[in-house]
Amino acid sequence: MNLYLLRHAKSSWESYEDDHERVLSDRGREDACTLGEYLRKNNINFENTLCSSSHRTRETISIINTVSPHSINEINYLDSLYHASSNKIKEVIQNHTNKSLLIVGHNPGISELISDLLKSNFIDYPTCAFAQFNLISQDTANAEVQMIIRPKEKKIINLM
Repeated sequence: MNLYLLRHAKSSWESYEDDHERVLSDRGREDACTLGEYLRKNNINFENTLCSSSHRTRETISIINTVSPHSINEINYLDSLYHASSNKIKEVIQNHTNKSLLIVGHNPGISELISDLLKSNFIDYPTCAFAQFNLISQDTANAEVQMIIRPKEKKIINLM
């Protein structure tokens, strides 16, 4: 399975009332567009997308889907991914047998899972960080990293 992990784009703190309802900042929207363009140009596709139910994750994937409509076949919004831990995300992954699966979530869970799959110490990945792993089996213990990137100032930055 090709497993893709995406931390939502930069959110706004201007009208912070309810964390679940926070929207993206202008920079976040720009970064999501840049990542969408990268996915389109590189013909990266996801058989299934599982996205946290928060507004900022939904907005991130919506922008990506607008820019690269052929990348996403199906989107499922899950309350269980809202601030999910690394272990919870692993449970969600183990319940899917897709050839390619994108998880859109939050920190610290996404950064913890990327670090765990890399078998490294915790690295706090920035917003809109995008990672690709090849899982040898449904067990996340056997993963090979393919890429870890992020959009920044309309460019793609390699984080590996």
